[in-house]
Amino acid sequence: MKRLAFALIVVAMLCASDAAASQLRPDEKRALEVKPAVALVVVEFETKWTLNPELAVKIFGKPDISVPIPHGSVGTGFFFRPDGYLITNGHVVQHANIKDLQAFQALQNQLREDALKYHQKLVALIEKQTGKKVSAEVAALLFKNARIELVSGPTLTVKLANGKTVNGDILEYSAPITEGGKDVAVLKVPGSNYPTVPLGNSDQARLQDAIMVMGYPGVASRWGDNPLVSAESNFEASATNGHISAVKTGTIGVPLLQSDVAITHGNSGGPAFNDEGQVIGIATAGSEVQGFNFLVPINTAMEFVRQTGVQAEQGAFNQHWDQALTFYDTAQFRKAITEFDNVLQFMPELSDAKKYRAAAVVAEDQLNPLQKLVETTGTTPLYIVVLVLLVGAGALVLRRKPAPVPQPAMAGAPAGGLPRTVLQPGAALPSAERSYGSIQFTSGPLSGRSFKIGKEGLWIGRDPRCSVVLADDTVSGEHAWVVPIEGSVVVIDKSSSNGTYVNSVDSPRVSKVGLRNGDRIFIGKKGSVATYFAA
Repeated sequence: MKRLAFALIVVAMLCASDAAASQLRPDEKRALEVKPAVALVVVEFETKWTLNPELAVKIFGKPDISVPIPHGSVGTGFFFRPDGYLITNGHVVQHANIKDLQAFQALQNQLREDALKYHQKLVALIEKQTGKKVSAEVAALLFKNARIELVSGPTLTVKLANGKTVNGDILEYSAPITEGGKDVAVLKVPGSNYPTVPLGNSDQARLQDAIMVMGYPGVASRWGDNPLVSAESNFEASATNGHISAVKTGTIGVPLLQSDVAITHGNSGGPAFNDEGQVIGIATAGSEVQGFNFLVPINTAMEFVRQTGVQAEQGAFNQHWDQALTFYDTAQFRKAITEFDNVLQFMPELSDAKKYRAAAVVAEDQLNPLQKLVETTGTTPLYIVVLVLLVGAGALVLRRKPAPVPQPAMAGAPAGGLPRTVLQPGAALPSAERSYGSIQFTSGPLSGRSFKIGKEGLWIGRDPRCSVVLADDTVSGEHAWVVPIEGSVVVIDKSSSNGTYVNSVDSPRVSKVGLRNGDRIFIGKKGSVATYFAA
């Protein structure tokens, strides 16, 4: 018996340890938590180069020769409110900010710079259009007398982590540092339930603090002409790590954080996180010498956020996303699957949600029965069982008596007869399980059906593994839990999408509330209704 008890204990402890092992490394989980809130910011416009009509007629024999040139620039931004507010660099959106005179002048300067940058490309386009070769002298003469026009745009769009594109508006703007500004812009996009990142306090940044920058560097994407990267990976943000190497002051007297973190074109506007997952800076400028890059402190950006009249907030997406990652990390795969499904309701096609949901399904299928018990109840009940086994094994050892000495069979005793089973004094029959009342559905697909509440409670949801299964799209996988706690029966909302209400859908959605006889439980505002009857 002792050996059996010991074997059971060892098996139980090994299974519990394996099921409760972390699935994610701490730095991996930290990056995943903030990644959905990082977005690609794109500015696009098109110019037209029109040649001087007189020169065009003289050289090519026709007056109307023009060449369209598309332009595009990208950067990174990050959401700090679920209703569509995000922060980026001023220089990322500068060419889209034509209402600002300084920004519009910068656009004009950019067009003139493009004359040199696109010189060879323009010559090739003109030769293709006219069918004539253009010498260097003629090309210089043509461009000197050409007219540059903005014919479309600029447009400002924000591409989310799941590939969806939304239009953006510039609410607050400061010019790049090289032009005497603080290089901050606050944008607004339509919609709600966006993922967000928490904002920290950059005044607390210290020398050699570890940081992580998240963004969309051009060298690691298809739009950056990297032939190694697929188009599907364009919205896969990159995370690079480094340290604060100096806290300096910019040319206009504002703080500037120097870092050795790797950033390049496309990273501009991306968030720099501290070890607690809070944004303390914005990637703004790199240098030709590797390891010497600069961040705008988040406290500088908050000056412009306050001008919009809003504050940083987190929304429903983050609650479900954080829960999904926590459940996955702690090997509670069944709950993780439900939460990943909730996340995909907010951001369909989010690659990380799909990836880890699939991993959770595989992991759930591979759990043995004991591990599934640990997944559902936690390790505490298992440790209680182990303790009971230990106590029981000890009691058996203490009560063990020497085996009786065989006696000669009495005359008339049946040869080979078996001893009769005798009920030991003090033995009692098991008592019936205590009843904690019941719920009866009065509307919905289960109308008229009653469910008894046991000590483990009733799970209500769309998941087939729930005690009460409601096949309704408005019901979450695990929507609510009716369970006895400390002598009373309570209903707990399990972070459902459409909420749980008691007695009236006009009352606030519940988190955890005690039930009284006759209370009505609403599964969402338009879903099923059940009445609680006390025992």
